[in-house]
Amino acid sequence: MGNPLGLFIALLGIAQAAKPYGFARFQEQMDAIGSKRRSSEVEPAEWKVLWTRVMGVILTVIGLGLLLG
Repeated sequence: MGNPLGLFIALLGIAQAAKPYGFARFQEQMDAIGSKRRSSEVEPAEWKVLWTRVMGVILTVIGLGLLLG
């Protein structure tokens, strides 16, 4: 079997590509720590959700490459 790290990266990428809003919102909540805004009030910008999906696809390809290579 291939690299177990490749499997982890591929699964993470698939999840990120499938649910980009949740991942982007979590990132925004982490960024809001220490600010005066409540983490429950933050919303990710559309470009960040799109970028998160693109990065998920890239991670999936890299993970599959490691897994199969």
